[in-house]
Amino acid sequence: MFRVLKADKDTYITSKYVNGTPAVSGNVGIAGSLDLFKLYGITILTSGSEKIPQTELSRLLIHFDLNPLRSLVDTGKVDITNNSFKCILNLKDVYGGQTTPSNFTVDVFPLSASFSEGLGKDTAYYTDVDRCNFLSASSDALWGGKGCSLACFSTGSGDYITSSVTIPDTKVSQKFVTGEEDLFVDVTQIISATIKGDLPDSGFRISYNNILESNNHTYFVKRFASRQAYDESKRPKLLVKFDDSISDDAESLYLDSSSTLFLYNYAHGQLTNLLSASSPVTGLNSLLLQLKTEVSGVGVYSLIFTGSQHSYGSNFATGIYSASISLPLSDPYLNSKYLQSGSIVFTPIWSSLDGKIAYVTGSNITARGPERITKRLNPRRYTVSVTGISSEYSNDEEVTMRVNIFDENNPIIITHRLPIKLPGVILRNAYYGIRNVATNEYAIPFDVVTNSTRLSSDSDGMYFNFNTSALDVLNSYAVDIMIVVDNLQQKYLNSSATFRVKKI
Repeated sequence: MFRVLKADKDTYITSKYVNGTPAVSGNVGIAGSLDLFKLYGITILTSGSEKIPQTELSRLLIHFDLNPLRSLVDTGKVDITNNSFKCILNLKDVYGGQTTPSNFTVDVFPLSASFSEGLGKDTAYYTDVDRCNFLSASSDALWGGKGCSLACFSTGSGDYITSSVTIPDTKVSQKFVTGEEDLFVDVTQIISATIKGDLPDSGFRISYNNILESNNHTYFVKRFASRQAYDESKRPKLLVKFDDSISDDAESLYLDSSSTLFLYNYAHGQLTNLLSASSPVTGLNSLLLQLKTEVSGVGVYSLIFTGSQHSYGSNFATGIYSASISLPLSDPYLNSKYLQSGSIVFTPIWSSLDGKIAYVTGSNITARGPERITKRLNPRRYTVSVTGISSEYSNDEEVTMRVNIFDENNPIIITHRLPIKLPGVILRNAYYGIRNVATNEYAIPFDVVTNSTRLSSDSDGMYFNFNTSALDVLNSYAVDIMIVVDNLQQKYLNSSATFRVKKI
């Protein structure tokens, strides 16, 4: 799962001097950029015979709508405690030829105090007086320290939070070398704590590192796109990643290999938990999977495995069950049948733990022998196609796309009279990416770290789900597929027809 959450308010606050007077009441809530700067000695005030260089600076404030994530957490589709759950704060640089500092560090903290965005947009003289600004967070609240500068514990009173019960140090930082990089920081701990209620849902404060803010140097100006930016692709994003892929080996079952088989229970078109004596079948070790096959001289031979309710992280999935199985060739009965035919056909039967209630007898599945060769496996060139695509989608829609990966050299392909549906290859490490066809930039990039874009599989082949909120309206996209075999990556560009996201 790869989701993009959008900012619902952002601004920056400044103490910049204009005509010898600090513009601390200026608001830039609807400006197209978020300007981060620090000036030292540009303005010098005189006190008697003493000349005092002034420090002028800005700090960025941003808040994201976390309700889509809360909904996913509440329905058990995301486990925020799982290692695959990641949240990345991403601000896009909008360098336009202006002077830009280099070799600096930016710090990000969770805000303690909520702020109002405001309607100002004067970024030259800061004459639009509105809340928030350098003095106040909103129309009814001043900052605890000017410029959102009062640090506090999560349960204390202040402007931004430096530690909490669950996070000893909330600060996350990024070093900028050229000064033209995007901001890309991991805020998983902060978002997780916010969803759990350990931190207030107030947003983030982004500033230069406190050492830089207090030294005698100037850093002018690091500019990011705001949520008001004309180019929607440049606007602030909170990237949410979670591995919710399902690997069902019903169509890619091998002997002497660990595999997983799945059962889906539907009632009136909705996934629903199985019932055993009127009680829902839930949790670990809650049902049995029996695999039956005919063995010469023995008759029906069965292997029995314990199955569980499938889970996304630690969250159990309603109506989905799985069983981990192993079909060892060291089993004399399996080995005998395999040597006779080169494969073994099983009939799967899912039942209650006591075996008295048979929930379903599935279609036959075939287990094939392991691929054992005397040389390194060479990458194959596949024919990849993504099907089930509409020409247009709305900008907040759940979409399922099917992926067919066809291997023309597959030794198990049998010639049939056309037309037929050619069988696809099921691969464990295949990923999707969604690319803007005009800019060639990935709106949803391949993710081989947290596996948020890994393809799933079932008895019909491979597929993936995604939400179109990650895409920009009025833009056209194509799906690319990447296959990883023995740590080698193969990309198949334009695996789908082009589709467009429409504006509702």
